[in-house]
Amino acid sequence: MKNILILVIIVFLTGSCINKKISQTDVFNPIKEYELNTDFEFNRHFIQNSDSTRIESWYITEKNPQFNLIYLSGNGSNIRSAIPFFNALGEQTNLNIFSFNYSGYGLSNGTPTIDGIVNDANHALNYFNEIKNNTLPTILLGYSLGGYVALNLYENTGIDKVVLMSTFSSLEELEIYLKKETIPFVVRPFLNLNIEEKVYRLNNIERIAKLEKPLLVIHGGNDTFIPPQMGKKLFDLSPSKNKEFIQIDGADHRMVLKDDEKSMLVAGEIIRFVNSNQIVFK
Repeated sequence: MKNILILVIIVFLTGSCINKKISQTDVFNPIKEYELNTDFEFNRHFIQNSDSTRIESWYITEKNPQFNLIYLSGNGSNIRSAIPFFNALGEQTNLNIFSFNYSGYGLSNGTPTIDGIVNDANHALNYFNEIKNNTLPTILLGYSLGGYVALNLYENTGIDKVVLMSTFSSLEELEIYLKKETIPFVVRPFLNLNIEEKVYRLNNIERIAKLEKPLLVIHGGNDTFIPPQMGKKLFDLSPSKNKEFIQIDGADHRMVLKDDEKSMLVAGEIIRFVNSNQIVFK
């Protein structure tokens, strides 16, 4: 899709005709449906966010759980997208997983906004604290855009450790990177992106500089959308005395959503991090 978009931009700017053969494999983009492992007990609840909107939440539990995991989705996914990752975790340990869909995602109604997704998360976290009924360690995991949400939640009581996965440093730095890496040099002078000023508030640099809780940063080595150096920058900026950076070689941005092997690797790193109390620097 990215390559086709670039071709459209070139055609629009130059008025030229570019021939590209489209095969059957270019036409179809199948989406698989996944089912949760049978060891999980599934509970769905709709949290009242305002007078007119409700947030869809999932609480997935196992017998004899070792910890709680709060999973915050990325922009191009929702809870259901993460089922393979949840299964990978459940195959290696017993745990409880709480997640929810931002407004406008999944079965949540309303419209997502930058302030709104953080507000959704606070409502969801308050609800989770009411129902969890245990004193297990609670791990907050933010994937991609969910990392921004996590960095606005980690100060809440009850959050013991933080995991950032495939997370950007700032939208401004991401914009510069994408312009440089994904748009042909000859096109760049003619391309003007009019990005609303509010969007630039998607900035994780200031928040990460205050995060002192145990931190694990995981990034795919082949992530061409949010490069691993952004994850490493967040890791370097955190003042946590218990932090670790893990690069999953060969993994791209959607490593835990579409790659069963990489999901298992990431799940293993998270479980090891949860069980480790030692100070680790890498």
